Amino acid sequence: MTRSERGSAEKGFTLLELMIVASILAIIASIGVPQYVSALRTARNGKAKHELQTISHQIDSYAAANGGQLPLTLHQVGFGGKRDPWGVPYCYLNYGDGTGDGLQWAIEAGLVDPSAVKGYSPSSGGGSTGGGGAPSAGPAPMRGGSFLPFSPASAAPARRTGDGARVPQGDDTGPIAVSGRAEARALATSVADSLPRVVPATEVDDLAGAIASSLSFSIFVGVPVASTRRCDRFMYPLNTDYDLFSLGPNGRTAVSLGEAVGQDDVIRANNGGFFGVASDY
Repeated sequence: MTRSERGSAEKGFTLLELMIVASILAIIASIGVPQYVSALRTARNGKAKHELQTISHQIDSYAAANGGQLPLTLHQVGFGGKRDPWGVPYCYLNYGDGTGDGLQWAIEAGLVDPSAVKGYSPSSGGGSTGGGGAPSAGPAPMRGGSFLPFSPASAAPARRTGDGARVPQGDDTGPIAVSGRAEARALATSVADSLPRVVPATEVDDLAGAIASSLSFSIFVGVPVASTRRCDRFMYPLNTDYDLFSLGPNGRTAVSLGEAVGQDDVIRANNGGFFGVASDY
């Protein structure tokens, strides 16, 4: 073998060496990837648990300040449309009034009629419907929504990002300035009229204020609580006051935690005595 041939051979890798390297990388991946996925899920579960505790504290504070009356929607405690670590809105159900947020899962399960949703979005172009139809102009923020007209005259002009998302100009994180307060109150009054109790004017005003300060607003009304409230695997209700939970990584759930689809939910149970993953309850 000449000197040049020896130099060329020393610069290359044999098939055996490549197979050894590939085997080592495969072993590292088989150990590292599952650990990373597990750590990521643990971190997200922990974040969801902490956020549920924070939201629950705000709900309890609201009730203490309002004669025991729970908020009709998370919008009233500053968490309207709040999404969990997996990007899905948190679910809230007020047992006393049959109202709440994030109950799309109950529609998909056939437990709630789509017409139970009332709300508005500035991107709807002020369109309106009756019943469960779509707005006459612009995209609907939720499938099967029931919308009232809402076109604030002094709302900040909007621009659209490259992916079509609507972003208000100016303060992108703040609420839209609403001059059409009457429209917010009309929606609040419509919600109040759908409840099984007489709603005092102060509560209607509070809801109208929450609507007016929201970039978009939706609420479920007329929810059949008896069939929608969540239970443990033995069909005992998780709570007696209200439901509050995350749908977890799979974005799905069921009424009973005995069903596998709900085992990854992050829940509030025992009227706030437990916060954590459903499978640990």
